[in-house]
Amino acid sequence: MRMHVETTGTPLTGWDKKVTERPTSFIMVTKFAGVIVLKHGPNRQLARPLSVVQQQYLVALDVSIACFTDDQSSSGEGG
Repeated sequence: MRMHVETTGTPLTGWDKKVTERPTSFIMVTKFAGVIVLKHGPNRQLARPLSVVQQQYLVALDVSIACFTDDQSSSGEGG
């Protein structure tokens, strides 16, 4: 995340909605604590859309939003 901030010059939102150029893994975990994934049969979907801040963290981590909804069981990681 810090490399992303450094290379893009775009800080992320940290505590109390203040921007930070030194995001931590703890802050990142707090941003995703409220994400709820619903599973109905083989289908998965988010209970509500990700916030702008959550999307910014996914971009910084180079992770797709599909990480919440793609079926991981076919890759042998359980599911």
